[in-house]
Amino acid sequence: MEQPVTPIESLPAKPICVGLTCWYWEWRRPRAIVELGKRLGVTVELTQKIHGLHREIQAQVSGRNTDRFIGEFIRHC
Repeated sequence: MEQPVTPIESLPAKPICVGLTCWYWEWRRPRAIVELGKRLGVTVELTQKIHGLHREIQAQVSGRNTDRFIGEFIRHC
């Protein structure tokens, strides 16, 4: 008996989390993540935590171009 095949596009996408740590005064990195998400058409939800002079940034990414976002994130952020 064959199992019905569900197209990949119809499966619900789970968000992928990416993160980085930078200095508190580095505002370019969170902006770069949001701009990259807009350019590639993915949804980005940022969470930032401040620990002394360090900023911990976590982003949940979902959408059609999530794989491409991850590749560009690694190269540029």
